[in-house]
Amino acid sequence: MIYDRWMSYIKDGAKLTKLVMPGAHNAGSRRMSAIACCQDGDMFAQFMHGVRHFCVRVGTDYRGRLVMRHGLAKGRPVEEDIINVRRMMEANDSEFVILDIREYYPQKYGPFAFNYKADPQAVDALVAKHLEPEKYALTGVEDISRVTMGDIRRSGKRYLLYNYRAQYRYSVNCEYIFPWDKDVHGMSGPDFAREALRFFDRYSTGGLFWFQTQLTPNTGTPMGMASPKKLDVRETRPVFKQLITSIAANPHYLDSANIISGDFMSVDFMKAREILMLNLAKNLVREDLAEEYRAGLG
Repeated sequence: MIYDRWMSYIKDGAKLTKLVMPGAHNAGSRRMSAIACCQDGDMFAQFMHGVRHFCVRVGTDYRGRLVMRHGLAKGRPVEEDIINVRRMMEANDSEFVILDIREYYPQKYGPFAFNYKADPQAVDALVAKHLEPEKYALTGVEDISRVTMGDIRRSGKRYLLYNYRAQYRYSVNCEYIFPWDKDVHGMSGPDFAREALRFFDRYSTGGLFWFQTQLTPNTGTPMGMASPKKLDVRETRPVFKQLITSIAANPHYLDSANIISGDFMSVDFMKAREILMLNLAKNLVREDLAEEYRAGLG
């Protein structure tokens, strides 16, 4: 298995915005309540299953600690998974990860509004404590579409800290889209596998393209308020290979494919395998290592 080091097989000339990488939606949501839990393992377990993009949503608990958030649900201390990022950096120096960190989005339920606050200086302190950002954070990115794996390797950088407001000291607000639609992400698995592909027709970017494959509990949709776990097992997993095959079969979709994320990414290697096989279809794997890459995905 090569999931802990799959980037070492990628060509120097591969652009970060064209490379296909597995992502973890709500990467820090393990151990949350059933309706909020989207991952079964911590971020290091996800990394070992091939994930290189981490959706991290944060807030503050009543003791003033930074904690993972998924809406009203609170999770583990953020520091636990920042330490796990350090473990990733030490596991293999060939790997590069994208940390998409921000406060959880404001929400409104009827007349009630909820805002989730996390002091940027507190986030900076954790990053400085564990991740040596002055040495390892990729910053000064003027055009993310020009960044290649060779550039990253030569720079020695190990992670990109993305924040849509660049509110952290070493964060970058580069071009980056992540389409989501309540109705589409609330469909049955077969309907989602067909309709979600339209995101590639409706949206385009020269930057990072985050394609989300998880179904989302929501009132007023066919799937209603079923838990993410039930949706994953019952709806998403049975059609996941079909979804990725449809991307591979369409030249425009394949060219657009970049970050493909989902729920419960460390349950097994199935999702990561299907996603990472797209790098062979895009000719981004070194020719002398292509068969080893294919075999290593299992």
